[in-house]
Order: sequence, then C-alpha cells, then structure tokens
Amino acid sequence: MTTETQNLTLDQIRIDGGTQPRVAIDEQVVAEYAELYSTGVDLPPVTVFFDGATYWLADGFHRYWANKRIECEHIFADVRQGTQRDAILHSVGANAAHGLRRTNADKRKAVLTMLEDEEWSQWSDSDIAKRCGVDHKTVSSHRASLGKFPSEKSSPGPSRRTYKSKHGTVTTMNTANIGRHRNRGPDSPNPVRQPRPALAQTNLNLPHDPAYGARAIVSAMGADYARQLIDSLTAYLQDQKEGVA
Repeated sequence: MTTETQNLTLDQIRIDGGTQPRVAIDEQVVAEYAELYSTGVDLPPVTVFFDGATYWLADGFHRYWANKRIECEHIFADVRQGTQRDAILHSVGANAAHGLRRTNADKRKAVLTMLEDEEWSQWSDSDIAKRCGVDHKTVSSHRASLGKFPSEKSSPGPSRRTYKSKHGTVTTMNTANIGRHRNRGPDSPNPVRQPRPALAQTNLNLPHDPAYGARAIVSAMGADYARQLIDSLTAYLQDQKEGVA
C-alpha cells in the first residue's frame, strides 16, 4: 500500500468514524505530547486513510488531541488510500508493538470491533488475533461470549472489493454473498441456534473535566452515540427531577 506523508489541517481529519482504537484518551499522555510539540519536538506522523473525499484517522489520536491542546492547526500524516473500513481494520492493531501500551480494555475493544462486524466475524480466531495483536485464546473467549462463530467456508480473503469511481472517489463493493444460494434445500441440516449476544458494553475511563470527558466519549464511541447519550441523560435527569421511577 502506497503511503504519502502530507501536512494536513486538523479540520480535514475525521475522528468520528469508529476508528478510535482505545477505550479512552489518556489526558496525561496528551499533556506530555503537547509539551513535546510546543518545544519543537517532531513526533511520528499520524496515520490516516483517504477515500477520495475524507481523511479518516486510524492511528495517532493522542497526537491529534495534543495538537488541539496547543492550538496547532496542522499535523503531519502518513496518508494511505482506503475507506473508513480500511481505517477501522488498521486501527484494531495500532500500538500493538509500539507507542502507548494498550490496556486489556483496549485489546478487548479491538477484538470486539472485529467480532461484532458481519464480515470480519467470519475470520478465524487466529487471523483476528494476528490482526489485533492478541493471543488467539483471547479471541476464542470473546467469540464464545458473543455466540458468533465463523462459517465452515469462511476465510479472511477480500470479500470487499475496493475500486475508484469515474469521479475519483474510492469505494467498496461487498462480494461476500456473490454466488451464494439464498434458499436451503430440503436435505440441508437445520442451523444450530446460537445464544443471543450480550448487550455490548464499554468501560470508559473518563477524565474529571466534563469537556475532555465529552471528547473521550465521541472519540471512543462516535458522534451518533454521544448524541443519543445526551438525549438519554436529559430524559433520565428529567425523570429523576419529577420523581419518576
């Protein structure tokens, strides 16, 4: 994959596409990086994926927020051609061998990101483990808790084909179901009913400052989740005020 280092503005980079690989932003690390930037130290470029219209941040969220803190409008980025999904797939293995060490919660989030995806959940435990930089037993354990098992003929091959349109934008086509028969024959075995997946949970280690806490929630869960959280909190607090159980 071709990578080109560019000087991007922070406003050009999207961080709300589910590409945040960590459970929460470490504000102490952000402060340390901000101090380094302010003294003229050049940290490694962040990694983004460009789909022809949008730059998706896949690695370097602490460096991104450090530049925000010192009100620096630009950041160097290694730009790769790819979609939002490419950025997410890259993010699950970010910092597995370098950078700020991942917590167990971060590793769990990476694995669940793949297991809760319709396409990636069909990968083998070993392939998911390799991508996320964890032990295959960890993947097996989380898969069992979700009840999501790969099909017999599944493989990590490219079931999404990336191509460029005549307008120059990069998009993908899901080819996973091409050639599959929708109707099961009379001799087909009855499918095994899997246990219902548990409700997905998140364990955010939020900072005491509500403003930074809000940023951490958006970075970890996305803007849509944050908006729904605001609506739910507003309704909950109103019920509490009115004494509704």
